[in-house]
Amino acid sequence: MVRIIGRGAYGEIWLARSLTGTWRAVKIVDRRTFENEKTFQREFEGMAKFEPFSREDPGFVDILHIGRDDGGHFFYYVMELADDHLGGESVDPVRYVPKTLKSELGRRSRLMVDECITIGMSLTSALAALHRQGLVHRDIKPANIIFVGGVPKIADIGLVAASGQISFVGTEGYMPPEGPGSVQADIYSLGKVLYEIAMGKDRLDFPAVNSHLADLPDRTGLLQINEVLLRACANDPGDRYPSAAMMHEDLVRVRDGRPLRRTWKMPWRLIFVLVLLVAIVGGTVYALLRRARGEVLIETDPPGAMVVCNGTMRRAPARFEQLPLGRYSAHVMLSGFEPTDLKFEITGGAGLQLPRLRLERSHGAVQLDSQPTGAHFDLLDGDHVVKSGRTPATLADLPTGPYQLVLKLDGREERESIEIKRGELTEKVVAFGTGRLSVTSEPPGAEIEIDGAPAGRAPLEVTVPDGPHQIVATYRKWPALRRSVPVRRDETTPAAFEFIGGSVKITSSPGGAAVFALDKEIGRTPLLIQSIDPGIVAYELRLPGYKGLLMTGAVKPGEQTFLGGRFEQRTGPQPGMPWENSLAMRFVPLGEVWMGVGLVRVQDYDVFCTAKGRARLMPDFPQEPTHPVVRINWADATDFCAWLTAREIEGGQLEDGQHYRLPTDLEWSLAVGLPDEGRDTPEQRDGKPSDFPWGKAWPPPERAGNYADASIRRTGQATIPGFADGFPQTSPVGTFGVNAAGLADMGGNVWQWCLDSYKGGAHTRDWGVLRGGSWGTAAQAELRSSYRNVVDRRERDVIFGFRCVLVPEAGR
Repeated sequence: MVRIIGRGAYGEIWLARSLTGTWRAVKIVDRRTFENEKTFQREFEGMAKFEPFSREDPGFVDILHIGRDDGGHFFYYVMELADDHLGGESVDPVRYVPKTLKSELGRRSRLMVDECITIGMSLTSALAALHRQGLVHRDIKPANIIFVGGVPKIADIGLVAASGQISFVGTEGYMPPEGPGSVQADIYSLGKVLYEIAMGKDRLDFPAVNSHLADLPDRTGLLQINEVLLRACANDPGDRYPSAAMMHEDLVRVRDGRPLRRTWKMPWRLIFVLVLLVAIVGGTVYALLRRARGEVLIETDPPGAMVVCNGTMRRAPARFEQLPLGRYSAHVMLSGFEPTDLKFEITGGAGLQLPRLRLERSHGAVQLDSQPTGAHFDLLDGDHVVKSGRTPATLADLPTGPYQLVLKLDGREERESIEIKRGELTEKVVAFGTGRLSVTSEPPGAEIEIDGAPAGRAPLEVTVPDGPHQIVATYRKWPALRRSVPVRRDETTPAAFEFIGGSVKITSSPGGAAVFALDKEIGRTPLLIQSIDPGIVAYELRLPGYKGLLMTGAVKPGEQTFLGGRFEQRTGPQPGMPWENSLAMRFVPLGEVWMGVGLVRVQDYDVFCTAKGRARLMPDFPQEPTHPVVRINWADATDFCAWLTAREIEGGQLEDGQHYRLPTDLEWSLAVGLPDEGRDTPEQRDGKPSDFPWGKAWPPPERAGNYADASIRRTGQATIPGFADGFPQTSPVGTFGVNAAGLADMGGNVWQWCLDSYKGGAHTRDWGVLRGGSWGTAAQAELRSSYRNVVDRRERDVIFGFRCVLVPEAGR
């Protein structure tokens, strides 16, 4: 016996394994769940009668063995095991859940008609075999249809009884109006099951069809099988199939596309009357009879029931008017009461007032237990004791509604409210025995969980059931502390938790550095910090003339963490040596400055935008992080240089006075390899004859740079005949190598802003200067090294970018 996998009104179902390793299901039926020996013996006899032929029909779960104890306290039977709802015939004893028609509905919402017919044929065949033995099932529903090796089978055989025996079993909606215990009742229940799986609707919606019927691929078959369901689920047992075998035959006809068998009831009396009327008084009297109408008043006790008559629903007291003469059947429903059908006849004349209909309470069941078990219970309906006994117990045939449950054990008393619902088994478990649990923490304020549920902050005192409890205490960043504490009944049990802090010792070389935590100075090295929460800590050390130090470490409870570090002197670029800044932008010496080897990239500019909270303007084509940033005006470029200067001074990469800026027009000419052009302003130097950045040849040779070639893909865009660089727009910085000065992209990719204004001076508010051409430049004159592109400094374009120079000394 491995574990319980199901509970019913009369027992438990266990997952079990034989000595040969075969998985089985075992149902144990307990005598204590029956009110008397007679009903217990009846269940055993039903099983004993059913067992021999259970293995003869594939539509039944095979009963492999039946046994009982010598004292008559229980009997049991061994069955083949249902497939797992996910793993099929592969059984994992920990996760096993039986595959039932109910679980399939939950997973698929509805089944196709062909599959419904196959299931219906299998189950009607099994029911026919059961009924031939004089037995009925009494609770056909999706949860009681299991799959074994993929084959649907009727399960919960413990409800099988001799035909005609009526007791409280069955489930609302599947149970017919007259109650369970007959052949026609089983047929009704099976019809509701097939209705749910075929229409995808709840059995209480019957006879409504699927609201999307017109769109379903199997709609024709659904309409055919619906005729079978309407007959199987008729309210009047006399209108249903007289046998499961006849229902099986109609399902076979639906499967084969043949018409259903029709049962006609010849209205001889009506025909006789009509003929007599025509013969005596002719068509006039007949027409008067057709126009005759009557009315009926239906009242219920209690009032408020819903009454359905002649296709209309009203709340009682319900009056139905203008009813043609004839016989009628009204269906009456009220929550908590059994539905019933009321028959009457309208004969004309005065309105018909029927006797007040007294509704009968519905019934349900309750399964009671207590912890510990063995408690005495009284079930009260108001002040009246309905049932008494000891737990565990299953009480059947209880009228629906609210009840009060009183349990007594060892001088203690527990009271609980119970709601009995129609056709349902309510489970109620009441726990006894409590004690007090007093939880403290040092420091106070720890969050406390008891048995996985939050209990509040320590210190606290709570009432808990007696027995062991798992307590978890968490405080700020400390690891959770866990403890199992046994609580004795009616006693107070203490549980104390202590959270010990850690410490950090910080030292530096040279000493005397300021130590900062969250930008607040907390002391100077050497420094001891105590009573620190466990976890990762970080401190910044600052010392004039040295690069800042960031120290991190992990603090553990009750332990000291040592953090030590040596400062490095602040250094910028060294004379004559290349240098790399904090954004991995490389610079090489050029005259008195260091010029950026490459253009400012998208990834560089994004760091600036994030720090300043501004959005980068996006081009209308895709770019990678290593492409040059575009849509930049002169102010954007100078803002970036100012921000980068401040960032690296603060980070210790630059000394005060060192700074970034745009290259001047003369510095750019020197970088591209132009000889001294003389003159004072870019305007005066503009247009002088010169070579191209790659030399004298035209058009540009292969890999000369990123210019306007055939790949540009822009309507009306001029291109350089015979030239191909492979990039329709920008290319990664440095793709085409460096020039003699070690600088990349001195021609092509993007136009580059200079510091000067076109007419002279770095800060004059007039036209700006762009140098070098771009991916969109094709004109031969514009690609000469001496060409100046004159643009309003406020303009931004997808062909405008920039590079930086680093000035190592103030004033340059």
